Formats: sequence, C-alpha cells, structure tokens
Amino acid sequence: MASEAVSVDMGFLDGCFLHGDPDHGASTLVSFHFVRFILFTLMLTVVGPFVYRLVAAFFDLERDFKTVADHFDDVTSGLIYSYIVFTLGNYSHTFGWVTLVFYFVGIFGYCALVELPFMRVSIPGWRTWSAAAWAVNLGGVALVLLAAGFHIRWAYAAGILQWYLPLFVLATASLWLTICVKWLNNYCSDHCPQGLGIERRMRKLALVLSIWRSARKQDDDPVSGHDVPLQAVASAGESPMASTGSQSPPDQPLTRQQQQRTALSREEKRALIDEKLQNLHYLNVRPGRPLPLCQCQLHLHHWQIFYILAFFTRFDRFASSACAGVVLGIVTQGSAAYGYDAMLERKH
Repeated sequence: MASEAVSVDMGFLDGCFLHGDPDHGASTLVSFHFVRFILFTLMLTVVGPFVYRLVAAFFDLERDFKTVADHFDDVTSGLIYSYIVFTLGNYSHTFGWVTLVFYFVGIFGYCALVELPFMRVSIPGWRTWSAAAWAVNLGGVALVLLAAGFHIRWAYAAGILQWYLPLFVLATASLWLTICVKWLNNYCSDHCPQGLGIERRMRKLALVLSIWRSARKQDDDPVSGHDVPLQAVASAGESPMASTGSQSPPDQPLTRQQQQRTALSREEKRALIDEKLQNLHYLNVRPGRPLPLCQCQLHLHHWQIFYILAFFTRFDRFASSACAGVVLGIVTQGSAAYGYDAMLERKH
C-alpha cells in the first residue's frame, strides 16, 4: 500500500505533495502542487486550445464556429475538469516535459487522424462505419488495452491494484449511469406528461394541508366561518351570511346549518387543488402550456472517453507520462474543436 513518506519542509503552496515518496504519489489518491497546477491548467485550458484553433484555422480543419462567449464557457468548464483530473490523477508529481511534448502529439495526431475521409464518423453512427474506420478504431482500442496492461502491472507493483481497478469501474459510471438516465427520461417523456410528478405531489400535499388546516380552524372556532373564501362559497350558489330565516348578526356564532353551507365540499376542494396545480411557478413554462419534455439520445464523445483514461496514467514513468500527454491532447482536441458537449443530447 502507500509508503510512509511524509511531507518535509512544506511551504504554503506544497499542500498534499509528498517529498521523497518512492512511488512518486502513485499510491496516494489526492495530491496537489500549486505551481504545477497553474502550468497544467494553462496548458489544458488556454495554450492548447488556442494553438489548436490557430492551426485549425490555417489548414481549415473540421471544427465548430465559436463566439467569444463559447470560448469563455470552454475555459470555465476546462478549469473545473483540469482541477479534478490534476488532483486525482497525480499530475502534481508526474506532470513535466514528457507530458507536455506528447500532449501536442495527442492533439495534432488525433486531429490528422479524424481528418481522413473515412474517419469522419461518430460513435453513435457505428453501424455505418466503413471497413477502414472499423480497422482504425479497433487498432486504437488494442493500443489502449496494451497500455492498460502495463498500467495494471505498475499498479500491482505500487500495491494499489485493489484500488486501481475498482476506481476505474467507478469512473465508467458516467457511461452506464447515463444509459439509465436516458431510459428514464424517455419513459417519462412518453408516459408522464407531468414529468415524474414529485414536485406536483409536494405542492398538492401543501394545498391539502392548507385546506385541512382552514377546515380544522373553522370546526374549533365557529365564528371563523365568516372568513370562508367568497369565491369557494359563491361556486355553491350561497352567500356566507345567508340563512333560512333572518340574517345572523356578525357577532353571533353561525348555526350548524350555516356552517355546513359555508364549508367546501370534497368536489370543490379537488377542483380548487387541480386549478392550483395547473399553474405551478415554472419560469420556463407559460401558464396553460405543456411541460417541455423531450426525447434524448446517448452520444459518447471522444473527449469523455479519454478524460476518464487521464485519471489512471498516474505513474512516474516515461511511458505513463507519454500516455497522459496523448490522452490529454485528445481531450483538448475534442473540447477546442466542438466544446465540452454533453453525453445526453436532445432528439430533434
């Protein structure tokens, strides 16, 4: 398991950084070094995307048009993603010139690969791939599995294999959990016009309790019968002060017959509740309009696949640092060209 290395001569910017660790942080889940984090983040969110966009513009490579706001959104998203992978991927110990060089190899190597005519495909359209596209993609999978074998061996040598493999399975939860969410969303879109209905049930509970409280107060204090809402009473065709004989003075309790007339019936209560539930306070839904439900489809992007792999190239070895640079470069190519697209997309 983890060695007994302890931080020595720690400065303010050296938190969670182990000096003299024989495993170079590989056996420690969380590590952080401020200066290296700044350099890592600049590479991943500013320098790399900027260089890619310049080269893509020069050669007119495939990419999405982006406004200034789009670039700003990419930078803010990149700050979040870079902090997570830097802290949990041991880049405070392993980030260096090897990762930097192979980072640009990953960006432009993958960029050149997807510019091939038969490689202009997406994962959801795998059924229409050509034989050449299948060959290249299967070759890429083989390379990833080969690199995974070496990393599993290094994890065993570091004594963290019992954590390394389960954490990889956990990291892939973003895929299989998204599949479950997709199924649930599409089921609700087809069978639940009011969504899951949890918010409606909570609001209905509040309305029922409010009506019950008003009725309870009226039973405990007959004089409060004068405070029954006029709208509810008018719907029954009665006046709150009506009686069979003479009009009751306002300072006298209502008779039992008058209390029964002023009380809301069960049907009136249901009608009142249903009316309130038809106009829940959603800012993005106009009153009387249906909820904006939609069908979704799963679109696994290459930047998401390689971002997961970037957590597990955590060993201070030349090959592992090179793999880290390649996978981070592919992540940057995807985000700089198309943005940090979501895995669930709305069907048009």
